[in-house]
Amino acid sequence: MGAFTSELTVTHLSGNDTHGWRLWRLAEPLIYEVGGRGSGRVILVSKGFITDGPSIPRLLWSILPVWASWSRAGVVHDYLCYLIALNNPHPEAPTRDHADRIFFEAMELLNVGWVQKYLLYWGVRLGTWYNIRTTMIDHNTTPNATQVVRR
Repeated sequence: MGAFTSELTVTHLSGNDTHGWRLWRLAEPLIYEVGGRGSGRVILVSKGFITDGPSIPRLLWSILPVWASWSRAGVVHDYLCYLIALNNPHPEAPTRDHADRIFFEAMELLNVGWVQKYLLYWGVRLGTWYNIRTTMIDHNTTPNATQVVRR
């Protein structure tokens, strides 16, 4: 199982566009180690990456708020999908299927409840099956410089 080796620290962006109120910028890097500490298989979401957290339809916010125990997993998933959309996938997630599995693994690590975990996972799977475009490509201008870190 994976391991987060950093906390999620974000700054709210109050942009003027339609979705500006939902956007957040990482104030510090977010580090997720696939396969657990010491595996050397690291996903580094760099400081400055812009995210909207897990993309949950507004209708479900009362039972699945955007920012909750699964937030770190959602930011990592946003980042992986962003890289895939740029045709520059992270080695740990060359496809959306891989990114979705990492999202699920990270939610298990974060002890997300069974119902929420499966609702969120099947939500991203539907996004993959229907090839729903990631909006993070609209808010981040260049891919993060560091994608893989070996320890």
